[in-house]
Amino acid sequence: MDTQQHIQLHLLIDGYIAHMFSPRAAEIYHVSLLGRESRLINWYTRVSPSLEKAFFAAPHRLGSNQNDWAIDYAINDTGPVIPQPIWAPRHGLDAQRYVHHEQLCPPIFFVHKNCRDLGLPLIEAAAGNCMSLRGADQIAPVGSGHHIQLRINWRGYAPLDSQIIIRKQTPPWETISLEMLAKYVARRVMNFMEAAKRDRYDYSDKYWFIGDSGITPHDITLVGVVQVSQGSWMPILQSTKGFEAIVRRILLF
Repeated sequence: MDTQQHIQLHLLIDGYIAHMFSPRAAEIYHVSLLGRESRLINWYTRVSPSLEKAFFAAPHRLGSNQNDWAIDYAINDTGPVIPQPIWAPRHGLDAQRYVHHEQLCPPIFFVHKNCRDLGLPLIEAAAGNCMSLRGADQIAPVGSGHHIQLRINWRGYAPLDSQIIIRKQTPPWETISLEMLAKYVARRVMNFMEAAKRDRYDYSDKYWFIGDSGITPHDITLVGVVQVSQGSWMPILQSTKGFEAIVRRILLF
């Protein structure tokens, strides 16, 4: 196994996006994002004493003012990533137009100013407490549109599709800041989890049950967001409770 294959293997085993979508779906996502076949992607990693290992690759069209993209990070040992099937347009032609032929933005990870921590507690982010976020006041790199669609595909529940306005409503109508994006996404996730308590749950996948006896908003870290189609983004969510704690809660329910 050469170096590239070794890095890709670790990316598909340890990366947040692979844990969220599945390794195979993550590989397909990488191809769409980077605009070339998996075997032609030149991966490399950076390891620091602060954050976990980061996986980098060059974008499809690398301009003179562009850096390589941070595609993913190795997950920390806080707890499991909430699995979500990747959202895609229903019709094949739409998938070709809005996914495969669209230049997707790279994933956005909410890294702390101390460069040691990754992700924001959901409760705090929803309340607008994002002071620890690195680049909090910078423009959120979500594209030039007026709004985005946030898609949540939490296992066992009906999917959520919620619109987020990403343009300020006063001149010069700039794109919102990174901390405002985190706040809006966190609030949508909070609303989803609150509504999920009243929704019918598919107990065939009982480990991801939302509620007092399962996973609560206090257990969730908002790690980042990932674009899956033109205008469509999904939140990267991680439970702060270990898998064993989730199982114990369910067994006691």
